[in-house]
Amino acid sequence: MEPQPLTNTNATTSAPNSSAFGIIRRLTWTFVLLFLLLTVIISIAWSVMDPHRPRFRVSTISVSNFNVSDSDLKGVLEVELNITNPNKKVEITVDQFYVWVFYSSVGVSSAILLPPIYLKRSSDKGVKIKFSLENSSITKLARNKVLYNDLVKDWNKGIVNFDVKMIVRIVYEAGILPSREKFLDIYCGNLDVGFVPTKDTGKLLGIGKDCHAEI
Repeated sequence: MEPQPLTNTNATTSAPNSSAFGIIRRLTWTFVLLFLLLTVIISIAWSVMDPHRPRFRVSTISVSNFNVSDSDLKGVLEVELNITNPNKKVEITVDQFYVWVFYSSVGVSSAILLPPIYLKRSSDKGVKIKFSLENSSITKLARNKVLYNDLVKDWNKGIVNFDVKMIVRIVYEAGILPSREKFLDIYCGNLDVGFVPTKDTGKLLGIGKDCHAEI
């Protein structure tokens, strides 16, 4: 009986395995390169469009039932903002909208705007925000007697200076491109509210103030 020749099973099975691995590796690199190429194209497209930030402006401020005492700070403020989208090719959504009203360095009220604000290309929209003055603010003011006395003095003179600060998320959208988003700090300062002739109601003096945005 003649001996049977030995067969190398490892040699016959390793060839298909290495071939399959090579195909998978090439496909993986192809997908990675396509992803990088697409990312570069999208970045170039957004760079070419170079979308501008929306512009914020305080149009009016009205105050009602305003009163300051040793134990109480009360009143209702209504701030009307005008938000403008200056872009001709990009639409903007403003959401996660947090707003504070300050007297000097003390926050006297805050609000959150829940519905997103949608701005078409080259459009603007008016937004009204109502605040109730917080009694906790009088505690903060009372700790700083100089600041409290300044508020009372300004109120008696008929002009109180407020600041409005906001943090917003801006979402840029342009056709089929993936959206882009940024968070902005918005500052609207030196808003003089006049309380003449009655001390419990006030209006913004002048024709409004532009706000400044920072990333």
